[in-house]
Amino acid sequence: MLKGHPKGLLVLFFANMGERFGFYTMLSVFTYYIMENFGWDEQTATNVYGIFLAGVYFVPLLGGLLADRVLGYGKTILTGLVIMTAGYALMAIPTGNEYLVYASLATIALGNGLFKGNLVVIVGNLYDQDRYAGLRDAAFNIFYMGINIGAFFAPYAASGVKGYFHETLGMTLAEGYNASFAVAGIGMILSMLVFILFKRHYQEADYRSHEKKANVAQRIELTPKQEKDRIVALLIVFAIVVFFWMAFHQNGATLSLFAKNYTDLSASRLTYLFFDLTGLLAVVSVIGGLVLALRPKAKSSTRGIGLALAVAGAVVVFLKLQSFSDSNPYDPELFQAFNPVFIVFLAPVVVGFFGWLHQRGKEPSSPGKIGVGMLVTAIGFGVMMVAAQGLPSVASLGGARSAMVVSPYWLISTYFTLTIAELFLSPMGLSFVSKVAPPRLKGLMQGGWLGATAVGNYLAGYVGRFYQSWELWQFFLLLVAAAMTSALAVALVLKKLKAATQS
Repeated sequence: MLKGHPKGLLVLFFANMGERFGFYTMLSVFTYYIMENFGWDEQTATNVYGIFLAGVYFVPLLGGLLADRVLGYGKTILTGLVIMTAGYALMAIPTGNEYLVYASLATIALGNGLFKGNLVVIVGNLYDQDRYAGLRDAAFNIFYMGINIGAFFAPYAASGVKGYFHETLGMTLAEGYNASFAVAGIGMILSMLVFILFKRHYQEADYRSHEKKANVAQRIELTPKQEKDRIVALLIVFAIVVFFWMAFHQNGATLSLFAKNYTDLSASRLTYLFFDLTGLLAVVSVIGGLVLALRPKAKSSTRGIGLALAVAGAVVVFLKLQSFSDSNPYDPELFQAFNPVFIVFLAPVVVGFFGWLHQRGKEPSSPGKIGVGMLVTAIGFGVMMVAAQGLPSVASLGGARSAMVVSPYWLISTYFTLTIAELFLSPMGLSFVSKVAPPRLKGLMQGGWLGATAVGNYLAGYVGRFYQSWELWQFFLLLVAAAMTSALAVALVLKKLKAATQS
């Protein structure tokens, strides 16, 4: 999958993976923490969640300007990592003062804003060379896997650390969550080390448009009209994806609350295999090993390694199943591991599928993929509409857990569907911005993409009030309607968006 790609991609992959591990470790228990620590209801908690995520994705506009005009991308990224580490350290301090938590969140948002968009710019710069240009979309799918490998381990880390400090050491549940936030800071440190120690592999791509590099192909100068057309196309895409992120980032808000209050949190032996980290990794080993062993034209050594992995994984699966009881409790935050593990499995499939279409001249444009992603998003929340039928409203529960609960496979199915949507939309959006952004505005336009994500994230929290007051199926219908409307909007402007990539 990495064949033909520059070495710098792997460095940025791991730097991003460490940062995302920290971020999702914190995010997987954030809503639970503020409700437990301050006694807030669902509406207040999801609103704070939305405002925080809006800040995380809005500040990259500032980070992009700072990198484009003053510091350059590498220095801005490193500064962001240092600031984020400080923010997670503040979150790790047990406190009853909500303003200290707000200050911690603001610090994390600032650091993330300096880091996130600018790292993406460097990835894009790697593929400005003609020999790599055709690999840009595939590169962003690979880069996206780094995000999700880190995100996969995050809920298990948060749950394990919280359980150790709360159940073993006897600290309060809130203090257990504080300990999880300290682990998030470790992710920042690992990311920082990778970014510094392997700088030589991406250094040539750490340049701004006005800095001439002899060994890097420069883009053709754009006319004022071409630049305007590109900016307009980007703004259209930004407006459309707002509604994807509003829906998608229910994972840390209403979907987390649905897991806590409406889902059966006691699993059978087989189901619990997917909530146990060792068991899930064993399943991954079996599937990955079989893929290697049965891969067409694979070397005999590769087949042998694959077969060994599959057998070892199968043995662990068998032993784990024997060790489980008939009914096994699990934490609701573990549902957030499903999206990243599905990403890791499905990203190579999607990359291969797009490559297969590309060889036949039938690969959809990046905007076309975004439109398909919106349709799949609607299907995902359609699953939740079905799951919610007959369940009592949040308001009727009065803060208690529902006596009527549903199978965890409803949420798992939704996360699977949303993962497919995400792979069609998010890495393709990053690629589209990287491809279309005028060279002098690369950082700002990546910040604009993240700014659109910020608006969507704020709305993700804002619509939490409807989750609390409406019938559940009505709330999920709202998300289905938003995704369908966005898909229609893409279809209406697709010709204009495709033209922008060719100007």
